[in-house]
Amino acid sequence: MPFKKAPDSDSLVIMNAAETVIQRAKTTVNAYEVTVERLSAAIKMGLYRPTEQLPSERELAEIMGVSRTTVREAIRVLSAQGFLSVKRGRTGGTFVSETLAMPSVGELKQKLAQVGFTLSEILDYRLVVEPGVAELAAQRANSQQIDELQALVNQMQQAVGKFGEHRHLDARFHLLIASATQSQRLTSIVAGIHAELSDLLAIIPHSPAACLSSTDQHQHILEAVRDEQSDLARRLMTDHIDRTKRLLNGLLG
Repeated sequence: MPFKKAPDSDSLVIMNAAETVIQRAKTTVNAYEVTVERLSAAIKMGLYRPTEQLPSERELAEIMGVSRTTVREAIRVLSAQGFLSVKRGRTGGTFVSETLAMPSVGELKQKLAQVGFTLSEILDYRLVVEPGVAELAAQRANSQQIDELQALVNQMQQAVGKFGEHRHLDARFHLLIASATQSQRLTSIVAGIHAELSDLLAIIPHSPAACLSSTDQHQHILEAVRDEQSDLARRLMTDHIDRTKRLLNGLLG
């Protein structure tokens, strides 16, 4: 596993989520470009936290299914972009930078134009997938996953004024909902959606009131999943995602 010490329950969830995101690299496309994309997405989603040490090059290569040379080059590029720092010596390794520079709205619009998908297409895909995932999670979530979801919501309540932290907790919540379906394929799909949206969601205007509203929505989704109310879980997730969709369309549409 990527970490040396035995992880606690919350750390294990984050570790698995991070691996799910970066495992999506495919050598049949451009292994180097996808390696950079997935590693940066995992960092921006908060699955690898500021100042945290990444797994070794060998471990990353095994997880992502690429060569160590590809991983090494991706780390070099992400270091140049300010995402990572590399320390040498016995206590060295690759660490997430303490502060990350996020792209501007103009840069995001340019990026969308380059990938060949419209914002509406990306958001519609999420709107189709994640409500169904919440519905299935309500039918399959186990008690440990319910407890982990509640712990995340409790942390959101404590992070109202810490917008970066709140965003990271939000991403973990959605990945854990996906994990509660007990379907690795669905978890991978949701991880891919949030990797695509990592930059976009970061630019949504934040305020304590907005964070409280979002946390309240997450709590209601969790309660529907906990109470096995699958139809309600689908409706609440649809409403939650639709609110985000309207905000992003207003900013980038």
